[in-house]
Amino acid sequence: MFPLRAGRRAFLGSVLWASLVLRRPSPALAQSAVVGPLDPSSRGTLEAVVDAIVPRDQDPGALDAGVPARILAHLSTHPEALKLYRAGLELVDRLAHQAGASSFSSLDGPEREQILSTLASGPDGPRESGRRVSRRVRRDVLAFYWGSVVGQGVIGYRPPLSGYPEYADPPRETRSPRP
Repeated sequence: MFPLRAGRRAFLGSVLWASLVLRRPSPALAQSAVVGPLDPSSRGTLEAVVDAIVPRDQDPGALDAGVPARILAHLSTHPEALKLYRAGLELVDRLAHQAGASSFSSLDGPEREQILSTLASGPDGPRESGRRVSRRVRRDVLAFYWGSVVGQGVIGYRPPLSGYPEYADPPRETRSPRP
């Protein structure tokens, strides 16, 4: 017979082992971790807008740099930006429907650019929100693209390995006497 203390350890160890082996993730919890700030239709529109702003050509585009995921991460922490994006993506899809397309993402490059340019240059009134959305989305896409490793590689920028130099004390070879 086991001493009482060894019996407790054995029992607790088997309970722990059984809980780890038999544990199944809850489907509700698994889905809540995947759900983002935008619905799937809006995410598709966002990807199409991002691709229209910085498309792939001989260099990688914004989709290659993961810009939509970075925007979604940003939107999950900024509710005002999320509200602006939702309204703007809805407006973009509505303009695509008026142009005869099933969605903005189904359009080709020049048609997407046409819709985005009308969004940015619309008259005052309901399109004023479109102009705000256009400016915000372009700013975010360009900031996240050029701030990414992919965007920096496009222009050949290599950040310093040891950190950035102190500007108050530049290296000697860059100091020049003032005229």
